[in-house]
Amino acid sequence: METIDFFPIEVEQTSWQNSNAQLKAIRYQVFVKEQHVPEEEEIDEYDLTAIHWLAYGPHDTAMATARMLPDGQIGRMAVLEEYRQMGVGSAMMRKIIKYAVREGLQKLTLNAQIKALPFYEGLGFASEGEPFIDAGIPHKKMVLDLHQYTDNTPKPALKEISEEDRQKISIEGVDKFRNQAVTLVQLAHREIRIFSEQLEAVIYSNTEFCDAIYTFATSHPLARVKILVRDLYQVTHQTNQLKELCHRLPSRIQMRKFNSLEPCLHREFLLIDKSGILYKQEPERFIGYAVSHAPLEAIELVEEFDKHWEQGDVDPELRRLNI
Repeated sequence: METIDFFPIEVEQTSWQNSNAQLKAIRYQVFVKEQHVPEEEEIDEYDLTAIHWLAYGPHDTAMATARMLPDGQIGRMAVLEEYRQMGVGSAMMRKIIKYAVREGLQKLTLNAQIKALPFYEGLGFASEGEPFIDAGIPHKKMVLDLHQYTDNTPKPALKEISEEDRQKISIEGVDKFRNQAVTLVQLAHREIRIFSEQLEAVIYSNTEFCDAIYTFATSHPLARVKILVRDLYQVTHQTNQLKELCHRLPSRIQMRKFNSLEPCLHREFLLIDKSGILYKQEPERFIGYAVSHAPLEAIELVEEFDKHWEQGDVDPELRRLNI
């Protein structure tokens, strides 16, 4: 979440397959209706392979969009008129630049409308070549050299798995269980799986845990969180921050109701990748263990989870909440 003068701006990375309705709506309003770009030119074959971004504001309102092609060319940058001059475009461009640096791109390019040159110059882009006409509008090519953002200091060697990493930590009490959940989420690379009786808010709906989940889910295009819950009544009938994240990032964080015909002997666990485990051993008390590297045991739980996940279903209450 980025805040400009108390105006909330949240930028989500997405794809054409997941968000084309919102992307089309914003681009049609800005490019076709306002700037009179021919409608047949606005959507092209590159949308399917591009990475897209959407900026959301108050009340989950989609305000702006942009895309980036695999070669680092940014385009289709559009902010709805009522949200301009509020920092929306800047917040989105910062997110795109951070992504490009993380992915190892050398530069970003874009074709800016002449009137938008100062905006992009403020972000570090430099003009190249002569102006040209695109869709009847004067443009100029701009380039951002990403080497200036690259940290060339020597990187530490990857951490070796120690005996401490393999050691199971005994846990008793809500606070310790919650703290271990946050710690494991912060160690995750690509996958988080949560199997829970009723997704108790004291563990899964606190700000620290949900912030860690949000940071993980937006850290990489392939990051995924899967949540499988036996009883969704508390989730759907009470305020739950994790439920709201499912609503915000439906392509990254998914929740299903346990609906398997096969029994599951486990009650509650959290898995990171195929390595780390947080396991609750008693149904009525927060007693269990945590371990950051136990691949043999973790893989067994992953296979068990995935089997039940495939048979799980989105609860009708969640459908009404658009999750």
